[in-house]
Amino acid sequence: MRAWLLNLDPITKGIWLLSTGLAAIVTLNLTWQSAWFAAVLAIGLSGAGWSIGRWGKTLLWLLGFGLPLFLFQWLVLPGETPWLRAGGLVLTAEACRDSLTLTLRAMTLFLSSLLYASTTAPRDVVVALSRHMRLPDRFAFAVAIALRFVPLLTEEAARIRHAQRMRQLAPPRGLGERLGIVRRYGVTVAANALRHVQEVATAMEVKRFGAAATRTHWRRLRFTPAGIGVAAASAAAAAATCLFG
Repeated sequence: MRAWLLNLDPITKGIWLLSTGLAAIVTLNLTWQSAWFAAVLAIGLSGAGWSIGRWGKTLLWLLGFGLPLFLFQWLVLPGETPWLRAGGLVLTAEACRDSLTLTLRAMTLFLSSLLYASTTAPRDVVVALSRHMRLPDRFAFAVAIALRFVPLLTEEAARIRHAQRMRQLAPPRGLGERLGIVRRYGVTVAANALRHVQEVATAMEVKRFGAAATRTHWRRLRFTPAGIGVAAASAAAAAATCLFG
């Protein structure tokens, strides 16, 4: 069965994304921030159609990014009520609360953007921006290409990492070897990304992108009651967060 997020059009899904981002940026209340992160996580679990393995990798990325961010902010943010003491270092309750709030904000923004990019077809984004929102074709195609390259580069990076592990007969020893592997990995990913960009640019030039005065679209967007409901509910929740959060 097709996941329900895949059936939503880019416009109503974009309203959900913008509402989520606005609410996460505006509020500094831990309760509201936790509620938004829980809502995004619930939407993703129920509607993205991801496998258990993919969710495991995503949660590892979130923890690997969020835990150091939380600890760093807890160390540097100010506070008045001492909670933990370690030598001359004093960790306060206010700093812990504020650090957790800011970390949840970053994780909410990251996860909601990832869900939108992975469940939205770039061609539908072009139709939505160009035909329905009357934005310039160049802008619409730039957004679509950005959405397309997110999963493409992720898959490319996974293949390169797997190939490098297969060629590595012995585990790396010392910091120098590990840094060398990271450097080669980064250079390879960057080179493949530039190659993909060149291929897309060449294809667009051959097809004379931008030369025609008007464009036609054979794809049609279908605005479903579920999408309209998600957009309306998220906009209302964002308004409530701005007023009371």
